[in-house]
Amino acid sequence: MLKSRLFGAGALGSHGPTLGLRTHALVLATVALAAVACGSEEKTRMLPPTQVAMNPSITPVFETEDEAIYEVKKGLPFPILAPEEIPDVVDGEYVPYGREPWVKLSDVRVQLSWTLSNLDKQAHNVEILIDPWTEFGRYWPGLTLIDPDEGEYKPNLSGIDYYYGLEGIGAGDKSRARGTYTYDDMDELARDFATVMNMIRTPPTTYPGGGYVEPEDQAAILPAYVNHAFDFENRSNRDPLVKQYIPPNIAGLTGVDFGLRTFEPATIALEVVLEVTDLAGDRVRDEGSKDELMPPTEVIITVGTSGPAPM
Repeated sequence: MLKSRLFGAGALGSHGPTLGLRTHALVLATVALAAVACGSEEKTRMLPPTQVAMNPSITPVFETEDEAIYEVKKGLPFPILAPEEIPDVVDGEYVPYGREPWVKLSDVRVQLSWTLSNLDKQAHNVEILIDPWTEFGRYWPGLTLIDPDEGEYKPNLSGIDYYYGLEGIGAGDKSRARGTYTYDDMDELARDFATVMNMIRTPPTTYPGGGYVEPEDQAAILPAYVNHAFDFENRSNRDPLVKQYIPPNIAGLTGVDFGLRTFEPATIALEVVLEVTDLAGDRVRDEGSKDELMPPTEVIITVGTSGPAPM
């Protein structure tokens, strides 16, 4: 039996305090003056809204006699400029990538605002799913077998995996949810992905509660560590279980897969708006420019049993 997972709403999708107009203008003016004074090349692009939706006609991505998972996702590449040349591979350096990233976390930061809408009359429970890309790989959560005797699987966590309850369409604002995954949230997503890639490269040798893991069993416990690393409540720099796996080199995000999941047929839409800030000044293509973009990676990073292939 495949069991669903419910994630309580919390700070991730909530709105922070709103500044008054005068205070907001003062903050913007201060930031602008500081940028001029420092000669900063920082620039920010707001990408057009993009959407993904499901309707009752879609087939489950996974199904048992007791339960079914309905899921839709869409890839969203960022407008990352192609480098003039890819840095060479250097053995033993730039773990876990093998070479210096073209896009580092200190080069490009992103923020993602979203609106989730229930278009059915009945209420639904919906998970928002955000999975990271870097130039080195694209994370695609698989399934973990948690009960071999019963054939029971559980979906692995997405990089951001959060649950929302939506009332039916006649309930007005209660049929929608809105929020922002902030620059800090998306930084953490990149950091978690680097941590996960490092765990895959050098699997944990102890159980989460302690005790040595035999080499042949390391692959079996890896999903538990990966899910723990991606859990939003477990901020990596404060988490003793995964802190040791955070690599010194963090590749910046170059795209995401975004989508939603339900455990019943539904008509749900998700719209996202991405804000990309180029701190380096030469990593993000200007609007209207024809400069060559870095192609999306074709490397898929996953743990457990593979789910449906990314599109």
